[in-house]
Amino acid sequence: MLHAYTVPSTTTTCPTPSVPVRARWHILFLAGVWAMAIPAAAQEANTWYFGARAGLDFNSGTPVTLLDGMMMSYEASGSISDANGELLFYTNAGRVMTSVPYRYGNVYDSNHNVMPNGDLELSGGCNSAKQGALIVQDPGNTDHYYIFTLDCAEHGVVGGLRYCEVDMTLNGGLGDVTSIANPLLSDVTESMIGIRHANGFDVWVLVHGLDNSDYHAFLVTAAGITGPVTTTIGPMVDDQPGDMAVNLTSTKVHYSSTNNSILLDFDPSTGVLSNLLDLDRNVVGCAFAPGGQYLYTCEFLGTKRIFQYDLLAADILASEQIITAGGNAGQPSLRLAPNGKIYVAHWEQDHLGVINNPDAQGLAADYQYQGVALLGRNCNAGLPEFVNDLLIPFTAAIADAPSVPTIQCMVTGDELLIRFGADMAQGRLSIFRSDGTLMHEDGMRSGQATIPIAWFAAGHYVVRLTTNEHSATGAFYIVR
Repeated sequence: MLHAYTVPSTTTTCPTPSVPVRARWHILFLAGVWAMAIPAAAQEANTWYFGARAGLDFNSGTPVTLLDGMMMSYEASGSISDANGELLFYTNAGRVMTSVPYRYGNVYDSNHNVMPNGDLELSGGCNSAKQGALIVQDPGNTDHYYIFTLDCAEHGVVGGLRYCEVDMTLNGGLGDVTSIANPLLSDVTESMIGIRHANGFDVWVLVHGLDNSDYHAFLVTAAGITGPVTTTIGPMVDDQPGDMAVNLTSTKVHYSSTNNSILLDFDPSTGVLSNLLDLDRNVVGCAFAPGGQYLYTCEFLGTKRIFQYDLLAADILASEQIITAGGNAGQPSLRLAPNGKIYVAHWEQDHLGVINNPDAQGLAADYQYQGVALLGRNCNAGLPEFVNDLLIPFTAAIADAPSVPTIQCMVTGDELLIRFGADMAQGRLSIFRSDGTLMHEDGMRSGQATIPIAWFAAGHYVVRLTTNEHSATGAFYIVR
């Protein structure tokens, strides 16, 4: 529409930790055998196109403004790159029937031409849906992509949730849209997010029902799209604009609209939501910090204040801090970026705001209203959507106390790089297989360690560091 994670205790035996999957791997099938895959450091979320021909390139770690985009979008946008950060395609979900120049909906290839069959005029999607475009790679075919689209309030959201398909082996490797407007569900709002399943491969596509309290989670697997899993929880939601957000560990979801600010637990194994907390604000934009401790929301009306909540606080509602008075432009959107910062789009501005240190408390988060210049292009009211674990190149987990830093686990080839903050520099480092088998144990005497893992079998592994005062846990996957 326009305008606690529980940390396993330290014992002398090998416990079976209950830890959600955090890492993302891109599976490669080579010569008939499963090979070691490219790990979470892949770069699929590094190129953004959005708004009125605006764009950013995050491949260097610092956003570089792009001026070659051809897309016009009020809000909805989705971009996807390959594992090396090279653009594959982008889209605005569909046209707004009554608006010029936003009455065009297309899928654009890496040369910024409309893909064959990429005219989305009849797709049922709309570029004025707040989170109206989400690109999901097929878990069973790295050349096959789904584009999920939503309709907008201007159309009465009659198009609902639909999907298109893209085959990147066609058109000389530039891609071809092979099907459009495949219906999944009617009567949904403008909000949609992609959440990695607990198995590390499949993807949940989560939407909210219209004029009800239903969340619907569809599961994308190698066998296709199934669902939905429906959870009825919280207040009734209408077609007012708003965003959803999910943390990197796929365990927390926030839903925002002009009437709601709702925090929920999410089970990445089942797609079920629970444990509602009403933050009692009228907000639109929302995003989680990469470390998972802090949630940010932004007002729809008034001064567009940005709020920070500490999810490790005993009283989350009471932990609210205002980190900025915001700007005077409407309909903000907040998105975590691959560089670990959170970017903020305000309606029809030629710049993005940025939260430079989102894992820091209060004003130390350092919000800049004019953070990135778009060099004459406008961001409008939306930023690209990505499956959550594509947005940061390491795993993340909430530790057992606010003062304890997040673990970072990053797989590079046959080595696991583990980083801790200064407070956790000394302690006992343990790696467990998911069945509780102790795979590695050593003393930790600095803020990082490199562990050889070539001999580890495929599966889910838990990393734990224990000191005299704290313990912290992360996780990673190996696919062979």
